[in-house]
Amino acid sequence: MITKFVKYAATITLALGLSNAWAQDSMHEGTVIDTMNGGGYTYVQIKEADNTFWAAGPQMEVEKGDTVVVQSQMWMDNFTSKTLNRTFDELMFVGRIDKK
Repeated sequence: MITKFVKYAATITLALGLSNAWAQDSMHEGTVIDTMNGGGYTYVQIKEADNTFWAAGPQMEVEKGDTVVVQSQMWMDNFTSKTLNRTFDELMFVGRIDKK
């Protein structure tokens, strides 16, 4: 029983360590080129250097042209928002969207 617990604790510690290391490298800053709200979320299309992507976080006020910072938490492929009646090829879910 103790061996199982130790293995479990080690696995969780490793996973949390990897998650934190991954999250530290996943900050994104860019200009909002499109935005919409639905289902309690704000969806923003962000242009960062030569890359453009969609992110979704808790609903907030943001406008086209704003500079925002997001930290990646989870990517979803072919995500369908029933509220917006729209499917995003790729969507990054974030804990928050910060205006700069």
